[in-house]
Amino acid sequence: MKIATLLISSVVSFSCAAGGGSSPRPEVQPAAKQTSAGTADVSAKAAEPQVSPETSGNEPKSVLDFFNILPEKFFILEGCDRAADKDCKKARADYLKTFTEVADIKNGYFKGGCDGAQSCIEMAIFKRPDASYLVGVLTSGEMINDFYFLDYAGGKWNDASSEVPEFGSKNWYELPRVGTTMKVFEKKVIEKATATR
Repeated sequence: MKIATLLISSVVSFSCAAGGGSSPRPEVQPAAKQTSAGTADVSAKAAEPQVSPETSGNEPKSVLDFFNILPEKFFILEGCDRAADKDCKKARADYLKTFTEVADIKNGYFKGGCDGAQSCIEMAIFKRPDASYLVGVLTSGEMINDFYFLDYAGGKWNDASSEVPEFGSKNWYELPRVGTTMKVFEKKVIEKATATR
C-alpha cells in the first residue's frame, strides 16, 4: 500500500488586519513559487496576557486560558473520563503536565505533544485592536491535520476563519511563536494512496 505524501509547493502571502466589523477584507497576493516560505502579517499584535490558567467566569486572557476551555470538537483529550471529570479539567491538567513542549505565555503561544492515541495541539492567540482575541489552533495526529481560527466571546466559540484570507483545507498555516507574521503554504499531493491486495 502506498501512503499519500504531501509536498508544500508554493506560498500565499497576505497581510491581514484583524479588527472590528468595519475592517475591509484583507488583500491577498499570490507569491511566486519559491523555496523559502511566504508570510502573512496578522496585524493583531501577539498577545501579552497575564498568566491565569483558570478564567473563573471572566473572558480568557492567556493562551492557557483558551486551551482550558477549548471544546472537545476542536481537541479531544484521550485521557478524559467524562463521567468523573467534568469539562475534562483533570485530563487537561494531566495533558499540560505530560505533553507541554512550549508554553510561551508572554507571546501567546502553546505547543503540546502527542503519542499514539493522543493528538498534538498548537495554539497562538492574537490581540485585535478592539482587545478581543483571534485564536489559531492546529491539531495533528496520524496523517490528519486540522486548522481552526476561532473567536471566543460571551462564553461561545465562533468560527473566525473568514478573517484569514483564502482559508481552506488546501493551505498549511504555520502559527507564529513570536510576532504577528504567519507563514501560509499551499499543499500539493504528489502521490495518492492506492490499495493493493
